Amino acid sequence: MLFSKRLVVKRAVVSLVVSGCLAVSLAGCGSGDSAAKGGGSSAVGGGVSGKEIYLVGAGDVNPWTKVYNSVIVKRLQAEGAKVTYLQDPFDPQIEVQNLDRAIAAKPYAIMLLGLDYRALTPSLTRAKQAGIPVVNMTSPATPAGELMALSVESNNPELGKFAAQNVIDGLAAQGKTQGNVIAITGTAGTEMANLRIEAFRKELATVPGLNLVAVEDGNWDQATSQKIAQQLFAKYASQGGIQAAYGMADNQALGIIQAAKQAGLSVGGADGLVVSGSNCYQAGLEAIKAGEMFGTGTQSPITEANFTVDEALKFFNGEKVETTQYAPEERITKDNVQDAIDEGICP
Repeated sequence: MLFSKRLVVKRAVVSLVVSGCLAVSLAGCGSGDSAAKGGGSSAVGGGVSGKEIYLVGAGDVNPWTKVYNSVIVKRLQAEGAKVTYLQDPFDPQIEVQNLDRAIAAKPYAIMLLGLDYRALTPSLTRAKQAGIPVVNMTSPATPAGELMALSVESNNPELGKFAAQNVIDGLAAQGKTQGNVIAITGTAGTEMANLRIEAFRKELATVPGLNLVAVEDGNWDQATSQKIAQQLFAKYASQGGIQAAYGMADNQALGIIQAAKQAGLSVGGADGLVVSGSNCYQAGLEAIKAGEMFGTGTQSPITEANFTVDEALKFFNGEKVETTQYAPEERITKDNVQDAIDEGICP
């Protein structure tokens, strides 16, 4: 398979002692009186069958997280876990409340798809004190990383780099090494969006003639991104126009494409707007096939959710795991888009 797992960058080895206590990540492990408190709910080992696990985080209002969370729930249930899913409509305040509810239930473990980890830190501190392991998913848990028993993250720097490469190569195919570029990001201030745009800037800077003239917060939303793009196309029409655009998710890139068409701009081809997405959707793959989007990056919710559960199950089974791991990502262009479609990795 083209999109099979590549070498996953890992760091910070954590060992699990035979008793099932975490040797590094959880307080209360050791010898004698320092054994973990809270009974089976706080110990790791023996699998998840019959155990209660809470899934907390960004919910089904977003198509990516809807698929991702669905895979997580189904995989855990298939292993015999009793899963309670507390979702929020991308609302950090509700997410904190849901995490507090999960901690009060004293489950075996919590799976967290977080938004604002600074806001979540007090609750995560209480979870650690209670001996409840938290498995972080997708986004870096900054500044609460030390409170996680395990973190399985998207490789956000790689995704940002791929997007810049798509822009550079798309413009090069048109014979251009100069131009104005815009980026419409996911939720501003989140570590995920920060890492992607930082990597995007760095890679784009390898071609000095390309100028990133605007970075705007599209909050992962297609309609919001379309509206922002319309405003930017109008703003820069008298300043040389926009030659390329990065939508941090494929749905955002599709919003940019629609805005360009409404503004009477050509998209793709020999001289049209070059657009790159990221974290792929089926509609984005079809846009690549149609020549309207130059490329994207995987961050497939299906692939990443399965990878996350695979690593979490090792952890729950008491195996030696590494505290921070990055899911494998791939760049997608017209050269391999059909493979991505055939493998069904994008929702």
